[in-house]
Amino acid sequence: MRARSASLACCALSLVIAGCSSDGTPDPGPGSTPDAASASDPDGGGGGGGGGGGGDIDAAPGTGARLSGVVTRSAAPDGDGVGNVFVALFDRDPISNMDTAQVVGNALLEDVDLSAAGASVAYAIDGIPPRAEDYYVIAFLDDNGNVDTSDPSSAGPDRGDLVSLNGVSTPKVSLPTAGDHTHDIDLNLVMPF
Repeated sequence: MRARSASLACCALSLVIAGCSSDGTPDPGPGSTPDAASASDPDGGGGGGGGGGGGDIDAAPGTGARLSGVVTRSAAPDGDGVGNVFVALFDRDPISNMDTAQVVGNALLEDVDLSAAGASVAYAIDGIPPRAEDYYVIAFLDDNGNVDTSDPSSAGPDRGDLVSLNGVSTPKVSLPTAGDHTHDIDLNLVMPF
């Protein structure tokens, strides 16, 4: 039963990460997401990364929260453990609310090497509106290298990619105030299909 639940969660995960933006339209492309270099930009002025065009979920300039941390892996990769890492922050659990969850912010970390045990990469998402309710964060490593970063509508994990899940739900993160917040992400599951 546990393996079946994880499989269902992974299936839902691949559907919800694929090309969402804060207003429900496909993301405009890699230029709208920070890469590893912009993870060190404290002002968020380097590559965006906050929600785009969502109205009520965009933070006012200078008032947003910044979520940063490291992505590691505890699951052994099926492939070489090298590829692009996609991180998405949602307004609600995208697995249990697949039809209504919206992306609030995201990051694309290109050419990441997580092949060695203990390897990590820094990420950051800027311009997140603080709120009392939790946000939900999911990441995946495109270990088989088949996600076209120029077409975010196809960005979703598939067989062999490493993903982060908390059982059969999405890990939560609390961002109640503006400013810096830290949340490390563990890629703890290999997509079975």
